[in-house]
Amino acid sequence: MKKVIAIGGNAGGLSAASQVKRQQPDWDVIVLEKGQYISYAACGIPYHVEGIVPSLESLMGMSPEDARKKRKLDLRLNSKVTEIDAEQKTITFKTDRGKSTADFDYLVIATGARPMQAGIEYTPSKRIYNAHTLEDSEAMRSFIEKEKPRSCAVVGGGYIAIEMLEAFLARGLDTHLFHRRDSLSRSLEKEISDLGLAEMEKEGVKLHLNKTVKEVTETNSGVEVHCDEESAEFDLVVVAAGVEANSDLARAAGIETGIKNSIKVNEYMQTNYPFIYSAGDCTETKNIVSGQPVFVPLALKANKEGVAAGANISGGKEAFPGVLGTAITKFRDLGLARTGLTLAEAEENGFKAISFSVTSGSKSGYYPGVGPLSAVLIAEQEIGRLLGAQLAGPVDGVKRIDVYATAITIKMTMDDIFQLDLAYAPPFSPVYDPVVLTGRVGRKKV
Repeated sequence: MKKVIAIGGNAGGLSAASQVKRQQPDWDVIVLEKGQYISYAACGIPYHVEGIVPSLESLMGMSPEDARKKRKLDLRLNSKVTEIDAEQKTITFKTDRGKSTADFDYLVIATGARPMQAGIEYTPSKRIYNAHTLEDSEAMRSFIEKEKPRSCAVVGGGYIAIEMLEAFLARGLDTHLFHRRDSLSRSLEKEISDLGLAEMEKEGVKLHLNKTVKEVTETNSGVEVHCDEESAEFDLVVVAAGVEANSDLARAAGIETGIKNSIKVNEYMQTNYPFIYSAGDCTETKNIVSGQPVFVPLALKANKEGVAAGANISGGKEAFPGVLGTAITKFRDLGLARTGLTLAEAEENGFKAISFSVTSGSKSGYYPGVGPLSAVLIAEQEIGRLLGAQLAGPVDGVKRIDVYATAITIKMTMDDIFQLDLAYAPPFSPVYDPVVLTGRVGRKKV
């Protein structure tokens, strides 16, 4: 009988452990989680803070009791791993009862990501948050409902920042965005970012762009945001300046790391120690288009990597191919989505690429609820192969990003996309679906 230990009880770790136990029910499978929650949807935090997700429990995919009784896992909460000895195949962990050690045959490192400091001096407190854990979500919602803050600021331009702005506006707060650039996340093309910023401004968000935040400090009356030579005070501040791989434990054990200190693995999720695997937001992967290593902390990647790691530990040979970085979010009624490479990334990776924009209706022009759907496509100039795509428009329209993700995966060209036989009916699309239309325009561009 083999012994498997997974460090981390969320997407990557729990998926790996569950897969092992399913395929090897006689093996001893231990999950060590440093906190009190497992299997939770951190992506739902903004919606819990907003109030449309009624309870914290709604964000939990599985209870500890179910993990133990239904999946037969030896789950240990509030157990923080402090050391990995790769040579001796042991780990040291700390609980309320003190330190303990355990040996293993296989180890899965799924320690996730943590908020980046990003050069900002701050300490999380009653009024300063990261919106990263369920504890953050619970504390923030409680503060809003009990203390009745009137103003807030969000620092950052990524997906969590966008979603927290929406949550605070819905709560009736005077809402401000501070960002060090003049556009949102670098993963969004400027045309798409500009549409997002315009919608924010229209809905009442005060934009403070090209402002480098140096420090966020709590005062007796609120929170001061200091940037460059000016400062402003708010009742509540969220610092959402990105995340980094939580890989200190692995690096201290001699496990190799790569881009942005994420843990290096092969296609079977093995580290430089073949009996130690890594999965989730702490783990490096590759971009399917460029073939280059990337750090992409997204939920679906974490779950699929965990499944692959668990299958391979159990005796299988399941490769994880990489990601396109497909992502989607919304601000009020505007959806934003992207997949594949940006134009800058395509050029950095040696592609002779072009980008072009197309705006069309999300539905038939006469049908209620139609809105403009803007697309930016990146294509290889000589053969017209699709390399990347981004959308901004009605929330139900931007889910078309999945068609583009599929097209990129199977290396479709603009001609191929134009010839797609996509469904048409007035409530769903124009006769020329926006995806087909971009293929029509794109084949002329290339």
